[in-house]
Amino acid sequence: MGHVFDFQEARDYARWLEMDRHREAAERQSQLLTTLIKPAYGDRCLDIGCGTGITLVCLDRIKPGLDLTGLDPSTYMLDIAGAALKSRTELHKGVAESLPFEDNAFNFAVLNLTLEFVENPEAAIAEAARVAKDRLYIGFFNRLSLGTASSLGKGIHGNPLFAKARFLSSWELRQLVRNLLGKVPITSRTIAYHPPTGGHLLGRLFRRLPYGAYTGMSVSLVPRFTTRPLALMAGKSPSSMSIGEQFFKPDPQ
Repeated sequence: MGHVFDFQEARDYARWLEMDRHREAAERQSQLLTTLIKPAYGDRCLDIGCGTGITLVCLDRIKPGLDLTGLDPSTYMLDIAGAALKSRTELHKGVAESLPFEDNAFNFAVLNLTLEFVENPEAAIAEAARVAKDRLYIGFFNRLSLGTASSLGKGIHGNPLFAKARFLSSWELRQLVRNLLGKVPITSRTIAYHPPTGGHLLGRLFRRLPYGAYTGMSVSLVPRFTTRPLALMAGKSPSSMSIGEQFFKPDPQ
């Protein structure tokens, strides 16, 4: 299950997000999410590890009309999310490694700053891919960025809660996804909170390199379909049965 935020941690995290620069960073992350996922009106979205609901709040504002659902293992995080979202979304208590939803229940699933805190990232990605039928979005702080590397063990952006996180690189996550899901299409972009100088063209190039502080990764999925064993009739071979008997077998009483 990984780390579950207690009351004090949830409150501290919510206060940290109230700072303008951190809320602006969350807004930029959500903008990148919508750019990569390209959700349509009415799409069902599951935010796994939704925390205080900041991503859901941003999505609701950036792309109105989405059917939003959040899940988190922390009751205290869900309380804060519920107060922020009111009745605009469904919230569930649960863990990323075992989602309480059916296959293909959502158009896309989001793991935004979630894998850093789960016990089993492979299981979390597999479950997210199971419940989503179109796309999976993974947002994470890049272990290879200079800003992240210098903050390991101390917390990122002044947040000591991230000292408990386990950071991954783009290459590690790509390999993990491919091992689980095969050669699925993957698109990634980065956000540099202190972008290099040199104009718009250099900025666009930098967003495609795996060195930004935050990376968003979009994975195109192949829907999975639940199948049931076919019940075979005993007593008559198919060749000796009429067309009606073969295709209109009555339900057993």
